Amino acid sequence: MARLFTLLALGVVLAGCGSPDAFEAEPAAAVEVVGELQPQRAWSRDVGAAAGLQDRLTPAYAGGRLFVASAGGRVMALDPETGRILWSRELGRPLSGGPAADEELVVIGSRKGRVIALSAEDGSTRWISAVTSEVLAPAALGSDTVVARSNDGRVFALERDSGERRWIYDRNVPTLSIRGYGAPVIPSDGGRVIVGFDNGRLTALSQDEGSPLWDASVAVPRGETDLDRMIDLDADPLVRRDAVFAVAYQGRVAGVALENGQVAWARELSGYAGLALAGRRLLVPDTDGRIWALDPSNGASLWRQDALEGQVLSGAAVHGGHPVVGGSDGYLTWLEPNDGGILARRRVDDTRLTVAPLVVDGRLYALSTGGVLQAWTLPGE
Repeated sequence: MARLFTLLALGVVLAGCGSPDAFEAEPAAAVEVVGELQPQRAWSRDVGAAAGLQDRLTPAYAGGRLFVASAGGRVMALDPETGRILWSRELGRPLSGGPAADEELVVIGSRKGRVIALSAEDGSTRWISAVTSEVLAPAALGSDTVVARSNDGRVFALERDSGERRWIYDRNVPTLSIRGYGAPVIPSDGGRVIVGFDNGRLTALSQDEGSPLWDASVAVPRGETDLDRMIDLDADPLVRRDAVFAVAYQGRVAGVALENGQVAWARELSGYAGLALAGRRLLVPDTDGRIWALDPSNGASLWRQDALEGQVLSGAAVHGGHPVVGGSDGYLTWLEPNDGGILARRRVDDTRLTVAPLVVDGRLYALSTGGVLQAWTLPGE
């Protein structure tokens, strides 16, 4: 299977994503800032670099701790208020997806096809389970299972206590696809797992057995070449109440009923970065570096911000009610929620911001490909 990671509008194929030049941030464009928002950096720490731009080494928060991992094999728990290291583990293996965490477990995926569970309390190893390919996205943690994706299109449910395999769901992947994939999502009802695949389909699986509950088409391949027909669902599905939102590369963004998979609405839009909801606005970064706000009930456009066009944007987040994205210029950008105006820009690093910011209790955590982790606050938050 040929899996490719592409840059900008996915027009340039990178063979060696781990090179310093690939990580280096592009010069920031002159972007007009129209607001008075004043984000303040609370702390900054070097936590270790990613190995490739496609890696999903992203911060996770649970039980009053912030968890991070580096490609070199180090996993850390930090104090979210100060950045102080609470514990640190060297796993001695290359890491590529995660961590995912709750109050008991920290789960990380490796480039060599391993899912590793650590104690959230002290970082001691609980179990290590083998899957069939590298793990490039965070796992989903359920009450009795850990669900992980491998790069060959398979979904694994592992017993939470032991790491033993409960079931495997195998989906054929296209010959050509973007290198990477969205993380599986377990909704709050706990009965299903939502997964997006490289063929443009969104699937709900039984968490107990792995059997399909429904299957929805978000995008349909078009064009004559394999490159034209790539329609990967690489952004994590966004589950809110009774709806699932998903976006496909060279495809559509859609709202899907969580109960039965019926597509409530869909519209043409190409994306591969994470979605977010800011009130009644569905935030969608597209592959051209534009940010859309859509009505989540019908997909209608509310506004579009074009000032960052040409940047490769991270997934979106919401900080103090304000949409925020990271970019390939190493900057965070905060937006006005009602019209998309740019309220603030702050540089994190001279390497790229490829993973979505994490927002917890009024603090925003941003991690660069070079391994700079920063916490940001807003006045009054």
